[in-house]
Amino acid sequence: MNRLSRWITAALAALVALPAIALAQGAVITGKVTTEAGLPIEAATIYITEMSLGVQSNAQGVYTLTIPAARVTGANANVRVRAIGYRPDAATIKIVAGRIEQNFTVKTDVNRLSEVVVTGSIEGTARANVPFAIARLTSEDVPVPSPNPIAALQGKVPGMRIASTSGQPGSTPEILMRGPTSINATGRSQSPMIIVDGVIMKVGSLDEIGGLDIESVEVVKGAAGASLYGASAANGVMIIKTKRGGTQDGVRFNVRSEYGFSDVNSLDYGQPVNHHLQLDETGKRFCMAGSGNVAACSRTMVFMDEIMRINSVAADTTRTANPFQWNAPAVAGGELLNVFQAQLWPGQYYNSFAQIAQSNPIKVTSVDATGRMGSTRFFVSGGVTDEGGAMLGLKGQQQMRARVNLDYEARSDLLFSVSTLIDKATTDTHGASFGTLLRGAPAGTDYLARDTLGRPIIRGGGAGIRGTGNGGGNFLYDAENSISERQSQRVLASLSTTYFPASWISFDGAVGYDSRFRQDQGAAKKGYRTTSVSTGTNFGNMSIGDLTQTSLNASVSTTLRKQFGADLNTKLNVKGLYDESHSWSNNGGGQQFIVKDVYTLSNLSTNQTASSSENTVKNMAVVAGANADYKGRYILDGTYRYDGSSLFGSGNRWAPFGRLSGVWRISEESFWTSKKMTDVRFRVSRGTAGNTPSFSAQYETYSCSTTGCSLGQAGNSALKPETTTEIEAGMDFTLFDRLGIEITNANSTTKNQILNVPTPSSLGFTSQWQNAGTLANHTWEVSANLPIISKRDLSWNVRAAFDRTRTFVTELFIPEYFISGGTGQGTGSYFLITARTDKQDGVPVNRYGNVYGRLFYKQCSDMPASVQANCGTGKDYQVDSKGWVVWTGAGNTTADGITKNLWQTKLPAAQSPWNYPLQWGHPIVDRPLKGQKGEGTGTMHILGNSLPNFRTSFNNTITYKKLTVYGLLDGTFGHKINNQGEGWGLLDFNSGYFDMAAQTVETAKPLGYGWRVGGSEGAGTGGFYDLLGPNNYNVEDGSYVKLRELSISYKVGSIGGVGDWTFGLVGRNLKTFTNYSGYDPETGVSGGQAGSGLINQVDAFDFPTLRSFTLSFTTRF
Repeated sequence: MNRLSRWITAALAALVALPAIALAQGAVITGKVTTEAGLPIEAATIYITEMSLGVQSNAQGVYTLTIPAARVTGANANVRVRAIGYRPDAATIKIVAGRIEQNFTVKTDVNRLSEVVVTGSIEGTARANVPFAIARLTSEDVPVPSPNPIAALQGKVPGMRIASTSGQPGSTPEILMRGPTSINATGRSQSPMIIVDGVIMKVGSLDEIGGLDIESVEVVKGAAGASLYGASAANGVMIIKTKRGGTQDGVRFNVRSEYGFSDVNSLDYGQPVNHHLQLDETGKRFCMAGSGNVAACSRTMVFMDEIMRINSVAADTTRTANPFQWNAPAVAGGELLNVFQAQLWPGQYYNSFAQIAQSNPIKVTSVDATGRMGSTRFFVSGGVTDEGGAMLGLKGQQQMRARVNLDYEARSDLLFSVSTLIDKATTDTHGASFGTLLRGAPAGTDYLARDTLGRPIIRGGGAGIRGTGNGGGNFLYDAENSISERQSQRVLASLSTTYFPASWISFDGAVGYDSRFRQDQGAAKKGYRTTSVSTGTNFGNMSIGDLTQTSLNASVSTTLRKQFGADLNTKLNVKGLYDESHSWSNNGGGQQFIVKDVYTLSNLSTNQTASSSENTVKNMAVVAGANADYKGRYILDGTYRYDGSSLFGSGNRWAPFGRLSGVWRISEESFWTSKKMTDVRFRVSRGTAGNTPSFSAQYETYSCSTTGCSLGQAGNSALKPETTTEIEAGMDFTLFDRLGIEITNANSTTKNQILNVPTPSSLGFTSQWQNAGTLANHTWEVSANLPIISKRDLSWNVRAAFDRTRTFVTELFIPEYFISGGTGQGTGSYFLITARTDKQDGVPVNRYGNVYGRLFYKQCSDMPASVQANCGTGKDYQVDSKGWVVWTGAGNTTADGITKNLWQTKLPAAQSPWNYPLQWGHPIVDRPLKGQKGEGTGTMHILGNSLPNFRTSFNNTITYKKLTVYGLLDGTFGHKINNQGEGWGLLDFNSGYFDMAAQTVETAKPLGYGWRVGGSEGAGTGGFYDLLGPNNYNVEDGSYVKLRELSISYKVGSIGGVGDWTFGLVGRNLKTFTNYSGYDPETGVSGGQAGSGLINQVDAFDFPTLRSFTLSFTTRF
């Protein structure tokens, strides 16, 4: 009985203890997240908001969420799931001890309205509730990652124009959001504000940030969304977030490597294969020009033998060339009208561009570790990039980069985040000799040849061979005998903290630091060769400059949240911000090295110089923002910001900015029953943002020398920032749960334009920066996303984008004036700045970006009405075989120039309707008729606009089982490019347009057809060369479509039980489809008054753009 009693007592005790044991046991929620097609979703976030718990799914879509035993109460909780590109889902689960299985099947979020974004909002908000257009791209949206994060965004965001106007390794593509906001951006930029991990980018270049570590990029394109960022955000804002640590304990490693090569996009740039020099009767030797009693062709030369004779001399200079017959045909004696570019090069001719182009390797390797240890999440990465470029003798750029990102949960209500980056780079900065090589270089010169002393030739053309000194061809010599290098080091760091003591209140603080040191060194070695004596070069020279830039930004904020009843949720945020930036530079140089091959400033003996500069900019602001959400359907949002800046005039140190906006999610209304059209919302926003003046704009400046000081610009204490007010309205919707559409219309005006205004001579100053105009932009943007096929083994997704912008000067409080197109020659009167609204050539004259130049008649209807009746077959004026209206004289045809010996004929001014002489068979410049105002001077016409009519992009992603194919087409249409390369070709009789060997006696044109000494009012016989000035011959349609990206990848999986391998082929900038005759229509001149190469559409021999092909592999374990 005692034994039975003991068993019963023990059993009863066990039964009593069971609930306690159960309560001591935690809960484990596990399951799988899949698509509707059953495919696993990796990196989906599964979380319980009320418990502040969350995890991510693995590559198989499986997740495990552990709940501590102390929090297992048997109560219900909402388990939620979010995944990029899918609609959020939730399930109500009773939290009990033990294992709980909960699977999720999520639907595609075609317009990705459930994504949480932070840009422009007071805190993270689902895109469905954001009242302005915002684009968000993640690493999954960039299947062709680029070491440069900006290049990876090309063609993916409507209204965001990105183009690589230079292909030099280390250069960063230019960005223009919607349209320009500054008429004169001298010393500033038209690019957006960029913030990386909370650090405002004010120094350096984005290529130093690296693209492989980026988790997401958010883009707001105008003041309607960027007003939260105040006085520096009128050009839009980009927020870049790098990758963070994992949510599960342990470490995961990822490795990505690419190896391949880059080369030039094209070798066709308009090089002629014919020449105009005279050959002897054998057709193999060139005639030497006559002189004195020596007749022309009494002596002859082999072309390359003469080139070698010129260069092969043991001196720092070259020999003088024996002049070739017709090397510089003159007007006198009718030479320009008797000589034709119709001779064939004897033996071999060369493409000089092909000779210096070389496929150089690209090597990219990145290794990172992601994980969590206790309360600390971490992401650590290191990378090496070696981009050799595509030019013979140049080294390109080499970079090493390391990053450490940490997130520490000090308590359940306190989070610290740290982000750090260090980047070191070496860049070969050679590349300033493309112009003379590509447009002055005779096709008969072998630029790979070395003279008898083993040196690259430095003169392959020039005087005696060409009419100018161009064509020296010292590109390869310069690469071997000069130093041009940049060393840089970048440090980026940020610290942020969030404290949320209660659900209704949180506190945030952040500080960011950015530092960059750059040193540029350039030197010509002692003994550097030139075509004529140059003591400043032949004995060597050197320059060295260092630039140190630092910036610091900090902010503190408080966010209050209040729910009124069950339907109204409100937020209030108050923030204070401060930032400052510093810049120090030191420069030194001199000439004539004392000792050879010692590159120090102390080794220079003459013309030694030294200079230094320093500046500091400080800004501060206070911001208040509020948000109200009623029933998840009606969202009202407002912000107010008050900015102070040392860049503003001392009498206007502060400026206000703000926004009022709202969203109506109409498809959430009870009356909306359509199943065909879902996720419908309307949004509207009105906001203001600014552009600050340049550093020196507010100050008086002086120029001082040993003889005294002279006045420069006058100061302006009243100078204000430019203020952009934008009204943006849009609609987003999904059709048939398949096709997602986003439509946006944005209209902005930027007042207080900062312009450099001439001042009265009585003041003694030359100019003053003043607020003196208004610029307006009108933009339409459309994007579409269509998952055509979404099956387990086959998916096909298509995305398309369209945008168009028109920009106008609507107010100008100074006389109208011309600005340049960014080059030192030819574009001094490129853009007319005027607020007049009348039309010229069918175009409003106040449209910003109108390209002005001379117009040659191309059809009879182009001519003055009084002359048109005399134009046509058999009449005085006819259209020739090249498509230009020319004077022929009655009874003649355009084919009679040679057979009737008419090329020397001239129509006297007195008989010309324009009171200006006309050369037979030559194109005719439009000018006022006899007796009209401006008689005799060529009329300036609007030849087009440098900004495009519209842009489109189209990308496809097709996945079949483990194979994925991705391609991106990016098109820009309707803009004009001033092909200055062709202008230089005309100057040097070196344009393929005038190759005449294949022409007949009826269609051949003499050199004078395309050449003149000066403008249309100068000497010459009347051709297209116009001192490089724009005209409707050299200003061309720059429309193009590029196969921007193409990749083919195959997921192999584990190899030998190790890793998760994917192999791929990657191509970038593979093919350009265009009618533009220059090298690449993706061109432009950076800087200048327009402040952007995307506005200064001038092809002026910058570093050629490149394409690349690489083999990639990635793995993780």
